[in-house]
Amino acid sequence: MKFRSIAALFFTVFTVVLFLPNVKAQGVIVPIICDFRPCRPRPLPQPLPNALPVKSIQLDTKINGQVATTHVEQVFRNDTQFTLEGTYLFPIPETASITEFAIWENGKKLVGEVRSREEARRIYDEIVRRQKDPGLLEYAGKDLFQASIFPIPPNSDKKLELTYTEVLKAESGTVAYRYPLGTGRNVWGRQPLPMQDVLYQRQGPVMSKQQFGTVSGTVEIVGREALRNIYSPTHTVDVKRKGETAANISFETKSNDTDFQLFYGLSNGDFGMSLVTYREPGKDGYFLLMLSPKDDISEKELVNKDIVFVLDTSGSMADEGKMDKARKALLFGVRTLRDGDRFNIINFSGEEHLMERGLITADATGKKRG
Repeated sequence: MKFRSIAALFFTVFTVVLFLPNVKAQGVIVPIICDFRPCRPRPLPQPLPNALPVKSIQLDTKINGQVATTHVEQVFRNDTQFTLEGTYLFPIPETASITEFAIWENGKKLVGEVRSREEARRIYDEIVRRQKDPGLLEYAGKDLFQASIFPIPPNSDKKLELTYTEVLKAESGTVAYRYPLGTGRNVWGRQPLPMQDVLYQRQGPVMSKQQFGTVSGTVEIVGREALRNIYSPTHTVDVKRKGETAANISFETKSNDTDFQLFYGLSNGDFGMSLVTYREPGKDGYFLLMLSPKDDISEKELVNKDIVFVLDTSGSMADEGKMDKARKALLFGVRTLRDGDRFNIINFSGEEHLMERGLITADATGKKRG
């Protein structure tokens, strides 16, 4: 049997732990120069990046109930004039298991095979000596997988694919999904392998910040109960519902290394409630409480409501177009009121000001005033 790309999944701790076990970051490739085997350190005329730049990340996630299967396609860029060998590192959730790892070479997808550690390492070394393109995937510590990749040709892209399955945690009826992207904040500053450390010192200076390109993704959710309160606190998402129990979510961003987070509730009641809390040690915390009614509400079930909108007009709202966004949100809220509803608006900037002393009827005349 011929091997072009080899992947080995292990469930025993690898002898060398690359990073602290609680790393939370998307996959990175830590490079070393390897024009000839075996790799030999030598001085560099230009800095070698601490991690290869990420040209693009495409995320495709399917969630059935609380079981999520994430397929990620990552394209890395080698802008150096050297052939590199890379150590690919990917932190996975505690309950996750990797089901596929693949490398693209010359337009062909080379899928790795699951092997024992000893056999995979033997095959990897054999292929490297023949200058072919292997990928060795192995467990390198708690919640971290490592793949050795060679060669990464100079001035070229390297595309990798990874698929893993996990069971999502749910608290108080709210399910949370996270895809790690926080490479720049959480990985650098941690110790690499001692041999890599020696190579970096001998090869010359390194750049410390990983560069990001386009990050896009789709998440398809199918629930056993009705979906409520689909919400992302980190990214602007487009939510398209497919009935009560299914929805498609999509997003796209550039130069953003913030972890992608998504929350949704599961409830067959008339209302679904989701509670998200956050507090840093020694500081006051905050919470977000969301209520979402079912989709198929009849006209006779609707009741008139009184709503008071509160708008911050202080100087801090002048930054980054915050006031413009707040005004648009306020107008959207007023325009979606029904004729039988009533509303008022409070703006505050040190002092509070009511738009009117009493509630305003949300008919056509009242909405124009808002």
